Amino acid sequence: MHTTASDGALSPSALVQLARKRKIDIIAITDHDTTGGIPAAQAAAQGMPLLIPGIELSATAAGADVDILGYCIDPAQADFQARLCQSRAQRITRAGAMVERLAVLGAPIRLERVLELAAGGSVCRPHIAQALVEAGYVEGLREAFERYLGSSAPAYIPGDKLTPTEAIDLIHRAGGAAVLAHPALVPDYAALIERLVRAGLDGVEVAHPKNPNPVRANLRALAKKHDLVITGGSDFHRPEADLLGSVTPPAGCVEALQARAAIYA
Repeated sequence: MHTTASDGALSPSALVQLARKRKIDIIAITDHDTTGGIPAAQAAAQGMPLLIPGIELSATAAGADVDILGYCIDPAQADFQARLCQSRAQRITRAGAMVERLAVLGAPIRLERVLELAAGGSVCRPHIAQALVEAGYVEGLREAFERYLGSSAPAYIPGDKLTPTEAIDLIHRAGGAAVLAHPALVPDYAALIERLVRAGLDGVEVAHPKNPNPVRANLRALAKKHDLVITGGSDFHRPEADLLGSVTPPAGCVEALQARAAIYA
């Protein structure tokens, strides 16, 4: 689940309150390249729901985005936080380059406004999209991505990201379990999983809104073959999508993740 610490629409405390209202027992805060939302979420949760500290690290392989989830991490680990700080600085540089490209495309916006929308958290493309909406160039976030910000759109600029192997290592150094996020969005995910298993991958996100049933069946087989933890979740960002609690991991997933993370603690 994502909060306003990255590209989510709800504050950490509001997300906890919504999860409690939906009677969700366990949640994981996995903001992009930041753990900034975890302390406030923990303070709001007070153990109900149980909150797993996590992260979604942005990585790339062969030019494709490959996000790696970290579960049960220690947010205070110094090397981990130093690398996250570097990633967030790179996000600002990338956002500035995309703003410059938007100006050339006839849709000028202010980088200062994008940073205001990020509110001190990780700067993500939805913040640029919101600035485009406010400026009247598009009617909504979907149109902003389709016309300008999607991976094949004219204002898109790839980020300077970790490799998946580097992301896995970073998560392990923070005492967490590393999981491949939303594999259906990754080109040739089966071959990638084969490679990442050798790098220490701990799990694979089988249950995800964008993983169709045939992909889920294939992922379960790959997880069994490589002894990977099967995880899942709604990948919640915004209340209007109404996905919170709609996709859940299998029984025993949390305990399995905790056991994997204990290896690296």
